[in-house]
Amino acid sequence: MALPTELVDDVTAEILLRLPPDEPEHLFRASLVCKPWLRLLSDPAFLRRYRAFHGAPPLLGVLHRLQVLDGDPKPCFTPTTAVPAFPHPGSDGRDTRALDCRHGRALIHMWEDEIASLLVWDPVTGNRHILPEPNIDWMAYSATVFCAVAGCDHLDCHGGLFGVAFVGTDGDLDGIWASVYSSQTGAWSEPTHLKNGAYYYVQPRRGILIGDEIYFTLSQSRAIVKYDWRKNCLSPCNPPPPETYKGWVTLMVMEDSSLGFAGIEDSRLYLWRRKVNAEGAAEWVQHRVIELESLVPMAGNGDIAYVVGFAEGVGIIFVKTSAGLFTIKLKTGHVRKVDEPGVYFSVLPYMSFYTPECSRFSLQARTQRKAIAEGAAEWVQCRVIELETMVPMAGNGNWAHVVGFAEDVSIIFVKTSAGLFMIKLKSGHVRKVGEPGDYFNALPYMSFYIPVNKITSKAGIL
Repeated sequence: MALPTELVDDVTAEILLRLPPDEPEHLFRASLVCKPWLRLLSDPAFLRRYRAFHGAPPLLGVLHRLQVLDGDPKPCFTPTTAVPAFPHPGSDGRDTRALDCRHGRALIHMWEDEIASLLVWDPVTGNRHILPEPNIDWMAYSATVFCAVAGCDHLDCHGGLFGVAFVGTDGDLDGIWASVYSSQTGAWSEPTHLKNGAYYYVQPRRGILIGDEIYFTLSQSRAIVKYDWRKNCLSPCNPPPPETYKGWVTLMVMEDSSLGFAGIEDSRLYLWRRKVNAEGAAEWVQHRVIELESLVPMAGNGDIAYVVGFAEGVGIIFVKTSAGLFTIKLKTGHVRKVDEPGVYFSVLPYMSFYTPECSRFSLQARTQRKAIAEGAAEWVQCRVIELETMVPMAGNGNWAHVVGFAEDVSIIFVKTSAGLFMIKLKSGHVRKVGEPGDYFNALPYMSFYIPVNKITSKAGIL
């Protein structure tokens, strides 16, 4: 006796629910098995369950930032999973500097015609928001982007309100300044100031967000500065001993949401935790020591390992050696090489769920209108078509663009760098109709064409 359809669907959902989010290719392959599976994997209710089941968004890739004198790295997004290489905003030749990745967004500093601006970019959806620089005279700086939606669990931060915190040292090195941008008001707060003292300058390193507080590292004194973006207030915070990490440190968020600190000395990775007692006083306690000598590949006996980043939520430390860039999962000790040898100072981890409904090669048909009460109308999503295995692409970093529609015959025109293609919506049939070129709006000509037999006589055409 066949099992009830509802039971089969429930069992299928429970199986698909357990596909690992850090290997998103499994979700996409499953969505190609049959239409019911595609509908399930694109269903918002299932995707909410999927994200809640797995918790923190997985690591999809990295950007990175260098020290001031090292310049800026080549603008590119380096995937750490089998996802398409998201086109970096600077891949068209513009001067850019990656500053932060958090809550599904990346923060990029951009220079065009000597005018600087900040770009908040969502690599998964492609959404971009341009905002001006704050009114701060900076020589060295760091910045953080974060979700500002009240009560958000940060499992699916694509769209919605966001904030940008900017902290910098002025050109005279006598003060640290900070300001926060709100997408709700579209404006920066009045800059707040902390007398520099012996802190010297803000390091170009990714900050750590805990609640409303963002922590940044400072040079020379190895101090840490805390910026409460909601109160718009700066305050110093001393780092843990010893003073032998030589500036190669990274801040962390510990499992209990306290501030953490990581540094390497003599091939050992030291993890520290900032503990606050009942009276509100804080002290640093050594949390853990990890031996790296037999854990992380080295290029030679005299090679040195440096800690260059941390991915909160997934508990991943980034370590560089002359053999490459490696991730260490703190819970399991699993080590993985994620990039080739290079100059790394601050790795910016991009974490997000990447599911079939948010593929950047998804053609989202939002053209069906639905009449609602009082004569108003709203747009509803009618259908999602996966293009990644359907339309030929010229390269991994290629984009597909929809450029036209032929009514009555329900044909969509899509261009890639491999050419112009038509997709029959009813059958899914794809056909190449034009060579690669600059297409913006395809104009379909539709008509019956009936060949007429012409019978010729001596008197002419009959």
